[in-house]
Amino acid sequence: MSTGTSEPSVIAVTGLKTFVGQQLLERLVVREPSMRVIGIDQRRPFRLDGRVRFHRVDLSEPTADGRLAEILRRERVDVVVHTAFRREPTPDLEMDHEVETIGSLHIMSACAAAKVRRLVVVSSTMLYGPRPDNPNFLSEDHPLHGHPDAHCVQNRVEMESLLSRWAVRHPDTEVTVLRACWMLGPNHWDRVIRYFSLPVVPMVLGYDPLIQFVHEDDVLHAFETAALTSMPGVYNLVGRGVLPLSTAVRLAGKRILQLPATALYRMAYYPAQSQTGDPPAGFYDYLRYLWVADGARGWDAFGEPVYTSKEAWISFISARRMRRYR
Repeated sequence: MSTGTSEPSVIAVTGLKTFVGQQLLERLVVREPSMRVIGIDQRRPFRLDGRVRFHRVDLSEPTADGRLAEILRRERVDVVVHTAFRREPTPDLEMDHEVETIGSLHIMSACAAAKVRRLVVVSSTMLYGPRPDNPNFLSEDHPLHGHPDAHCVQNRVEMESLLSRWAVRHPDTEVTVLRACWMLGPNHWDRVIRYFSLPVVPMVLGYDPLIQFVHEDDVLHAFETAALTSMPGVYNLVGRGVLPLSTAVRLAGKRILQLPATALYRMAYYPAQSQTGDPPAGFYDYLRYLWVADGARGWDAFGEPVYTSKEAWISFISARRMRRYR
């Protein structure tokens, strides 16, 4: 459970165009008028709430750490919530690495220089990697194997390794890492949701792994709690329960197209390369092998999630069906 109850006076959020960054800002600005909220991004988002003080910083620039440290000191920031990661991988592998890994290093450097007392970082259970020898439930202490064909996953594995070493050298800054599994809900959108929104869902023949989901509201609750209270450590954010992939697809009323791995990966190769810069295995292996995470530590810290994996899935498919009638 939390080790501190006093709320910070100033919170800075990076990545204002990401779902978590945008939604977290909206929650924080209405929570308490006395708390200031700082927004940091490369460009000012359209219709940014006027109560948010915006600062323009490009985390891929070599001097970003100095610029950011100056902002954090001047604004007297207590907590930084770092969500500035790609929503989806792009074919520009070098820029993705600059934004996700080098950009995160700039965040760490700036937090150290400005003596920020808490750093909260978004991460993913995808970093454990899909493997045929994975145990049923992966704890936060399990090695981060990632996936060699998923470059943004590898960027974040590197980021977490750097962050772990940085935290040891800077014990005055509490570090919280929140690893969410695939997030679903009525508002969130990414390549995973695009895949499950297909009328015919391709699957690897002979494989039907257990999968888990977490509802967007449960993720946002955890980030808000971690920003406002002392919760150092690494936590998996997952809904209770699991579903076989085929069961989830059928619950959505979708048809399944089962193809041998060689055929599916060959068919998807050029579209995957042009859209993400990765071979198909970087995505489809997560629909082939097990990578289910243990949520006990996160449930103990942030409370029981409102939605189970199945309920998060139903919330997602219900919202998609309702859009047809708008």
